[in-house]
Amino acid sequence: MKCSVRILAGAVMLVTLAGCNTTQGPTATEPLGYAEATGSIDPIDPLPPIRPVKKHVFLLMGGLNGGDGWVTSAGMYALRSSLQALPDVELTTYNWKSYKDAYDAIALLPKHDIVIVIGYSGGGHKATWLANGYSGVPGRYWGRPRIDLMVVYDASPTWAMMPIHDNVRRAINFRSATPLFFGLGGGALVGNTEIETVDIYEHHLLVQINQTLHQQTIAEVKKVQKSVDSTAVQ
Repeated sequence: MKCSVRILAGAVMLVTLAGCNTTQGPTATEPLGYAEATGSIDPIDPLPPIRPVKKHVFLLMGGLNGGDGWVTSAGMYALRSSLQALPDVELTTYNWKSYKDAYDAIALLPKHDIVIVIGYSGGGHKATWLANGYSGVPGRYWGRPRIDLMVVYDASPTWAMMPIHDNVRRAINFRSATPLFFGLGGGALVGNTEIETVDIYEHHLLVQINQTLHQQTIAEVKKVQKSVDSTAVQ
């Protein structure tokens, strides 16, 4: 009796399953585990080429009132031409009153580029202001820019010089010990960073045409390398 009941229940279950709607399984054209393609895959773009490090030279001219530097600092044009001929150098010239423009340009540079500031006479003392982020208004400073090399040609006047700091990696001061020009020139460069002072003995106006100093400057510009841990503005 029990066996008959089990057979009957099994038959009823088979009939019920036969009448159910079932989902069609994968076919030969739709293999199990694969979905329909929805679009093509774009190829991976190649990495952009590595941009070479550039050296940016900011040349601050001298002069009595700033605007006259194009005439009174004409001896620096030879240095400018030699530096512009170097393949990895971009050079911009400013009068010393426009040092703030040089500061703004430095702040926009990629942090891995090399920054070089060169100043003659009044441009020399303004180079120290630029390095300190000094606005010219007592007590008002901007951030100190990163400068990899500073070269000062007989900075003037001496009382306007400011100490520099370790945001300047290396500095060279061509300083006339006998300026002999109404007390101009002879500015001292001091600070808590690497500073090389080269004493020279000639008239203040002749320093700008000293080819030996120009050649030393060019050599320094050529050999300066990027500091890995430098930042654009500190």
